[in-house]
Amino acid sequence: MTKYGYARVSTIKQDLNEQIDKIKSKGVAINNIFAEKITGTKSDRPEWLKLVQTVQPGDVIIATKLDRLGRSLQVILKEVNELTSKQVTVIVGGITFNNTTPTGTLMLNVMGSFAEFERDMIVDRMQGAREYKRKTDPNYREGRKKKLTPTMVSALKRYYQNHTQKETARAFKICPRTVGNYTGKPKN
Repeated sequence: MTKYGYARVSTIKQDLNEQIDKIKSKGVAINNIFAEKITGTKSDRPEWLKLVQTVQPGDVIIATKLDRLGRSLQVILKEVNELTSKQVTVIVGGITFNNTTPTGTLMLNVMGSFAEFERDMIVDRMQGAREYKRKTDPNYREGRKKKLTPTMVSALKRYYQNHTQKETARAFKICPRTVGNYTGKPKN
């Protein structure tokens, strides 16, 4: 029996250290912890797929929260069912999920439903906040803020007249494609 850990955060800015420390405290060796920064709504999470392919019957997977395995009840059930059918034990936050018993199946469904509910509430709050901003702020724009101000754009265009697209991108700390977006067709 080998213990493995799985840690996941949704964005690059988030930190995995707390999850990794909790998993290590459960007796998992650091080289047996699979960690990644990717949204739980994706099914093609590389580290998760590697972990699922690595485990053998009798092994244990430890995660800190059920929503680390996936964001929807359907995904969580699929993942746990796949693992338990391989006779792999799944422990999340100290609870062992054994879907071969009625109680284990109930616990998995209830906790998976809460994980999905939490995700839906986050999305609902974000949509509500955006809708409010659209109604109350005439300058509100969806998406990422522009990296360059109008003054910087005119400076970029002047600079670009005597430099290549790559040189301009380097000088303004933007990617060459962005230079092309602001100036039209790229120079040869």
